[in-house]
Amino acid sequence: MHLFRWIALVLVLIPYGCTTAPPYLEDREGLTMKERWALQKNANQAISEWQIKGKLSVKAGAKGGASTLRWSYADTAQHIQLYGPLGGGRVIVDVEQGQAILKDSKGQVIEGTSAEEVLYERLGWHVPFDELAQWSRGLPDVDSTEIEIDEDGLLRRLQHDIWEVEYLEYSRVDSFLLPKRLEIISEPGKLKTYDRKGNYIGDQLRIIVIISRWNDIVEG
Repeated sequence: MHLFRWIALVLVLIPYGCTTAPPYLEDREGLTMKERWALQKNANQAISEWQIKGKLSVKAGAKGGASTLRWSYADTAQHIQLYGPLGGGRVIVDVEQGQAILKDSKGQVIEGTSAEEVLYERLGWHVPFDELAQWSRGLPDVDSTEIEIDEDGLLRRLQHDIWEVEYLEYSRVDSFLLPKRLEIISEPGKLKTYDRKGNYIGDQLRIIVIISRWNDIVEG
């Protein structure tokens, strides 16, 4: 049985005592925290397709890297593009029906069952893109064992398997409130990370996802 923990985070007071709700929360005034969360969850669960532009950074021990992220998602199909040091150039991953194919700028092709699997084989980093399909919309995965909701009805933290996800910032996108910046940290000792030379660099991974733009959102 999953444990859901409702925790209201401490609100930061606006200078001069002003407590006016941000414009994107005005339509939720008068609702309880749980009612706001139900409204938020139902709205974002309706999103079935999207395109994201942003940044993805990872760090383990003293080593890390960052890439520009382009990610298209439609039902069960994903198209992921990474540009920059994290990808060692350009890396493209296509996922559909349980098959993932990675192609890089050097012509290398890697096949597997998930984006996380082929990216780890190519780059040495674990990036849980399957779970990110939920997390990026501000939603817990069905296997999340603990969640925290703030007084605005927004997901602020979740625990899923070895991962803890913290939501640092949201933004208004059309009629939706969607994550803009989130941090994903693995439980210490659960992952072992090595560089390309096989040198061990750490047992805890930190991932930052910054979403600068949402496009082509489809409900259905």
